[in-house]
Formats: sequence, C-alpha cells, structure tokens
Amino acid sequence: MSNRNIFLTGIWVCAVMAVTGYLTAYWVIGRETILQGAEWAGLQYERTEPISIPMIRDGKLNGYTVIKLVFTADSETLRQQPVPPGLMVADETYRTIYAADNMDLDHLDRYDLKEFSQTVRENVNTRLKADIIQDVLVEQISFFSREDLRQQTN
Repeated sequence: MSNRNIFLTGIWVCAVMAVTGYLTAYWVIGRETILQGAEWAGLQYERTEPISIPMIRDGKLNGYTVIKLVFTADSETLRQQPVPPGLMVADETYRTIYAADNMDLDHLDRYDLKEFSQTVRENVNTRLKADIIQDVLVEQISFFSREDLRQQTN
C-alpha cells in the first residue's frame, strides 16, 4: 500500500469518526438541547477591577467593602458602545452598595446578592437606554473594618 493510500484512509477514518460522534450526540442529547447552547453564542464576559466602597454609618467610617464582578453582554453590542459598559457597571455597583441601608457589615452572607445583581443590571441598562447587560455575577465580595486596616498598617 502506498503512502498516499494510507493518508487518504486516515482522512476517511477521521471524517467517519467525526460525523458518527456528532450524530450520536445529536441523537442522545436531542436537537433542542444542542440548539439551546446557541443562546450563549456571542456573549462576552467582562471582569471589573476591584471596586472599593467606603461604608459610612452614623457619620463614621466603619470600613470598606471590596467587590469584583463579572458581567455578560453581547460582544457586538459591547463594541458599538461609546462608553464602556464596565464603567457603568462599576459606578452602579458603587451607588447601590453605598446607599444600601440593609447591608449588615458583620454578616455579608445575609445580603441578597441576587437582588443586588438584578438591580445593577436593570439600572445600567436603563442608563445605557438599551438591554446590553445580560447578567451580573459576583466574583468576590469582602468587608474590611477600620480595625483590620489599622492592624495591617502597624
């Protein structure tokens, strides 16, 4: 057998394996499941820089909340925006947390992050006058009290 025949046989085997694998997945998983993944196509994930928000209660600084977010948006729409939506997400995050009277600094685990994410998303989309931001995800949230900061500087 010549090298050419061996090469063509290898190509043919690869093609048959690829088609068989696709058809098997299509049959086992179902067409609807495969097509549902298309709704995520074109989405882009953007990370914000850590956002540091002073927590002032009763006229005194209690510490800082630091939060990192990830938001999703259509990549084509992101490229067309005159103002980067990440700046709006950071600003809206700052405004939402700074104004939150229901945030218990000693128990951040009780803060409703789902409501927070929805509020930030809706407010940013309202300010941009378009449904650009699809979802806001909290990557990290921490609180550092004044005492913690003093101990670190000493």
